[in-house]
Amino acid sequence: MANPPEQAKPPTGWRARLRSWLPHRSADVIIANVGAGAQDVVVGKNILRIGTLVIPALPAVIALILTLVSAAGGLWLYLVPATMPDGYVNIAIANFGVVGADGRIRTSKDSDLIGRTLFATVRDEVQRLAPDYRGQVWHDSMNLLQKRRTIGLIAGETPALRAINACAEAAKLNANIMVYGVLDTRSTPAQLSMELCARNPNRDRDTGNFDELQQFDRLGGPLAVTVPLQDVQGSVNAPLRVRTTLVAKLITGLRYELADAPNYATNLRKALAVFNDALAYLNQEEGAASIDNGGDLVYALIGREHFLLAQDPSTPASDAPAEFETARTAYARAVELNPQFGRALTGLAGVYFSQAQARPANTRLQGNELTQALGLYTRAIAAAQARADQSAEAEARVAMALAERLYAEGLLAQAAPDTSAAAAALNRADAQAHAAGALIQPEQNRLRGVAAMARGLVAHQRAQMLARANGQNTAARAMFQQAVDAYQQCIASSQADPGDLFLKRQIVDFTCQPLAKSAAAARDRLAP
Repeated sequence: MANPPEQAKPPTGWRARLRSWLPHRSADVIIANVGAGAQDVVVGKNILRIGTLVIPALPAVIALILTLVSAAGGLWLYLVPATMPDGYVNIAIANFGVVGADGRIRTSKDSDLIGRTLFATVRDEVQRLAPDYRGQVWHDSMNLLQKRRTIGLIAGETPALRAINACAEAAKLNANIMVYGVLDTRSTPAQLSMELCARNPNRDRDTGNFDELQQFDRLGGPLAVTVPLQDVQGSVNAPLRVRTTLVAKLITGLRYELADAPNYATNLRKALAVFNDALAYLNQEEGAASIDNGGDLVYALIGREHFLLAQDPSTPASDAPAEFETARTAYARAVELNPQFGRALTGLAGVYFSQAQARPANTRLQGNELTQALGLYTRAIAAAQARADQSAEAEARVAMALAERLYAEGLLAQAAPDTSAAAAALNRADAQAHAAGALIQPEQNRLRGVAAMARGLVAHQRAQMLARANGQNTAARAMFQQAVDAYQQCIASSQADPGDLFLKRQIVDFTCQPLAKSAAAARDRLAP
C-alpha cells in the first residue's frame, strides 16, 4: 500500500510569524499604473514588483517601520534633555523613600505623594522668580517629552550614605540642588527626614547658606507624619505642608543671592524679600518662627542679607547703620532661638566687628563691640566643632583672626601704644588664620581669599612694627614681602571665580589690591 504523501511543514522563523500576525487579503495581486511611463507595477501578497524590479513586501514594510521608529527616537534624543540646562538654578526632586520594619528603603504611595507635592511646591515658588532669574525643577512625575533621565530613589541606610549618593546623582543631572528624604514608618507617627545635597557651581563663594540648609536636622529635625497620607496639604499633616513650602521659599531666596548679576545689591534685596516672606509664612501658619520649624535659619538668612547690604558700596553711608542694626536684631533672634547655631553666632559677631571697625583706631577700645565679637566667635567655633562642621569652623576662625588683628591695631593707636599686648594679639590672629586654612575646601575661593587677606593684614601690621624698631630693616622687609604674598593669594582667589562680586568688590578691590601695592612700596623703601 502506497504511503500517503508527506505533508509540508508549516514555515517557521520570524518572517513567517510576523506574516501570520498581519491581516490576510482575499486577493493575491493588485496591478496599477503609476505616473507617466511607470508601467507594470504589481503589488503581490508577498512581493512588490515594479517593472523588472522585485522587492519582497514584508521586509519593505518592516524597514519603513524601523526607519520611522529610528527617526522618532533620534528626534526624541535631540529635543528632550537628559541633563538640566546650564545657566539656570537646577533643582531636582528625587523619589522619597520609606524605611520599613526590615530597615530597607523602598517607595510607597505615601512617599510618592510627598515627592510629588514637594515638586509642585518648589516649581510654583521658582515660577515666581523674576524673569531674569531662571530656574528649572525636575521630578519623575514629568512626562517623557520633558526629560529623558530618571532621577529615582536616593538609597542609603544612613544620612551620610544618602548624601553621597544624592550628590553623585545631582552631578549626573547637572542639578544644583537635590532634594530627597526618607519616611521612617517604624514608629507612630512616622518620622520624615527631608534632606538636600547642594551642588552649587559657585560653591567657591559659599559662606555657609547651602551648608546650613542641607543639614537634615536644620529645619526642625525629623517631622512627625500621620500615615497613610491622603493629602499632604490637609490639616492632619499641616507641618508637612509648612515644611515643604519653607524649603521651596528658602531655595528660591538663595537663588537670588548666588546669581551672577551685575547689580549685587538688587540681588540681595530680592533674596531678602523672599526670606521675609518665609518668616511671614511661618508666623501665619504656625504662630511664630521657632527652632522646631526652621525659624532660626530664616532669621539668620534675613540677618545675613541686611549685613551684606550694610557693607555693599552701593548702600549710602547714611543707611549703613540701620542695616547693621537690623542685621544685629535678626541674628540675635536666631541665636536666641538656637544658642548652638554656629553661623548665626558668627554673623552676630560680624555685626559687632563691623561697628568696632567703623570707630577711629584710637577710640576703638573704648566701646565693647570687639569684646562681644571675640566672645561670640569663640562660641561659634565651639558650636561648629560640636556639629563637626568644618566650613562653619573655618569661617569663625577667619573672622576671629580679623578681630584679633583689629584689636592689635587699637592697642597700637593708643597715646601710649601697648606693643607687647599688640604682638600677642597678632600671634593669636595668625594662629586662627592658619587653623582656618587647614579647614577650607579647595573650591571655597571666597573663604580662601578672606583668610589670605587676614594673613596679609597680620603680616603687614607686624612689618610696620618692625620697621619702627631700630636695626630691624631686614626682618621688616621679609615681613612686608610675606604680606605681599598673602595679598596676592587673596587676589588669585578672586581670579578663580570672577563671578563672585562680593569677593572682588569688597575684599580684593577694597583691601587686597591696594594693600599689596602699599606693602610692596614699603618693602622697597627699606634698605636691603
